[in-house]
Amino acid sequence: MSIDIIQDVNPSLPENRQFAPPKEGGNGNIHTPGAWQNIIWQTRSRVPEAFELNLICALEQLFDDGAQTPGELVEGLNQQKNYDQQGEPWSEASFRAFLQVNGY
Repeated sequence: MSIDIIQDVNPSLPENRQFAPPKEGGNGNIHTPGAWQNIIWQTRSRVPEAFELNLICALEQLFDDGAQTPGELVEGLNQQKNYDQQGEPWSEASFRAFLQVNGY
């Protein structure tokens, strides 16, 4: 099978901005061996929002600076005033919950 159009997202994936991780997906919707071009955005159901892109950049910098634990990441994010989506400082529990729901 040939793909003529490369998309930014995989439209077969469930929306991931849910409180609980989604139970949908799979059953050939994500990848059928030999029948789909494996593109970098294959596991993404939507284009990341600015908040997510900023968070990713901040986390990469914290890892480069030597952060290794969730507590160190939370401390670094809060020091940068890189707060959660509601504008509140991260706690280790809120950070872990965000990562679990968003699949990072």
